[in-house]
Amino acid sequence: MSASSYNEFIPHEVQQNILLPSVKRRFISNYTLKTGDHAINVLQWNILAQALSYSEGNFVRVKDEFVAYETRKWRILEQILIHQPDLCSLEEVDIYDCFLKEQLNKYGYNCYFTPKPNSKCLSFEDDLNNFKGPDGILLCYKNNIFREINRSNSDLPNDGRVGRQVFSILELEHIPSSSLLVFIGTHFKAKKQFALSRTNQANALVDFLNKTYTTKTNIILAGDFNGETDEPFYEILLKAGFHSAYRVLMNNHEPSYTTWKFKSREEIREKEEKLPTKTDIGPDGLPSANYPSDHVALQSIFLIRT
Repeated sequence: MSASSYNEFIPHEVQQNILLPSVKRRFISNYTLKTGDHAINVLQWNILAQALSYSEGNFVRVKDEFVAYETRKWRILEQILIHQPDLCSLEEVDIYDCFLKEQLNKYGYNCYFTPKPNSKCLSFEDDLNNFKGPDGILLCYKNNIFREINRSNSDLPNDGRVGRQVFSILELEHIPSSSLLVFIGTHFKAKKQFALSRTNQANALVDFLNKTYTTKTNIILAGDFNGETDEPFYEILLKAGFHSAYRVLMNNHEPSYTTWKFKSREEIREKEEKLPTKTDIGPDGLPSANYPSDHVALQSIFLIRT
């Protein structure tokens, strides 16, 4: 997707609430549709919970107006519509009931929201400007492309800390091809010191899938895994039969980073796709005036060949 095509997907009601152009992205396409092929556009994005977006003592280089709810909600919707996903997994969603539920329905999406038990956002109930409820996983699908068969969710292992993790599942029929697939969204425990928690969560997720589905089931797993590729959770997922969409396309390498932010004088970078440059983002990292989250959305095209 080129920068010049951005606005064609953005309705006037959204554009009129956005003052500055979005951070530019470039979608790299290297596939050709053959007869009988069907493309599925999949988006994964940690949108940053509104309750956790405050700047003081948190995102120390971010101005308050950049993370104000009335600003961010439209930029979040803008990014979803720019990418035009057929399937969408969003993490840290705490603005579903108050905003995204109504808006996404307008644009042909059916949604399934799973709030986290004991969400960290509940610690900020006194913040009247930013508290919108617990955060969680939001799965969405285009209702003219998919038919929903079943939905479910489950908790991941609890390590006793605030903000338990979950995974959500949609069992779907791809209408054009009559193919069945399972779409899963999840969000593993954050921070380097909790690598063991991520290992336990990956094991629990794989165990559930092995007990529930056969090896012939088409499964797309999307999530914020919060760890590096040298951690055990990554190998657990690969051994379970999953393949990184980016590693497949990038000669067995993962992209360089997924997030760039400054928190309490600490610079944090994690891995992601073809990112905008730091010049595009600006010297103060994310979120910014041009982008509403500290994570940049990941997008992949999957092919169904019948």
